[in-house]
Amino acid sequence: MTSEATSGNKKQVALILAIPVVVILLSSLLFMLAQRNVLDFGTVNRGALIRPPVQLSSLHPHRIDGGEFLFNQPESKWVYMVVGGKTCEGTCERMLYLTRQTHVALGKKTNRVERVYLATDGAISPELRDFLEAEHEDMTVLSVDGSEFVASLKHLPTSPLDPLSFFVVDPKGWVMMTYRAEDTETDTLTTLGKDILKDMKRLLK
Repeated sequence: MTSEATSGNKKQVALILAIPVVVILLSSLLFMLAQRNVLDFGTVNRGALIRPPVQLSSLHPHRIDGGEFLFNQPESKWVYMVVGGKTCEGTCERMLYLTRQTHVALGKKTNRVERVYLATDGAISPELRDFLEAEHEDMTVLSVDGSEFVASLKHLPTSPLDPLSFFVVDPKGWVMMTYRAEDTETDTLTTLGKDILKDMKRLLK
């Protein structure tokens, strides 16, 4: 074997050995840039990622029957969360309808997501309770301190109580994504619903 061939073989071996090192270094660099928000890998999502995410469990959400709602349990699911008050009319009702339709559209993955109505100003009205039981019987109603909820999400560009918005919470209790409709026209909600489905199907893989 000539010296040139030997030299070439050594270069090939060195190149092969260097590839894993380069991959590790690039992965570390990309991770560091993502952590510092220099690179945004969340742009693939149709919803807006909440950074930093907020731990809903820290607000001690309670069911309307008084029991605490626990996340990070074996039975915990992803959550569509609509935020409202003692009553829910107009825009609020439209957002409930949107979450119901996108929930049903998940098909076989429906059982991995549940819907929550988060009341931020005390117990819901009897009228709202009757409405939810009639139109949204699968919806869980929770209650938290409204001022604490707003304070925890004060870094959002819009109010956490914006009636045109709703949130996605992961099974561990992190409020990690928000969606906002520009209006409640049917076409707008249909488009938003399709975007939500694309995100959720990716998250539920």
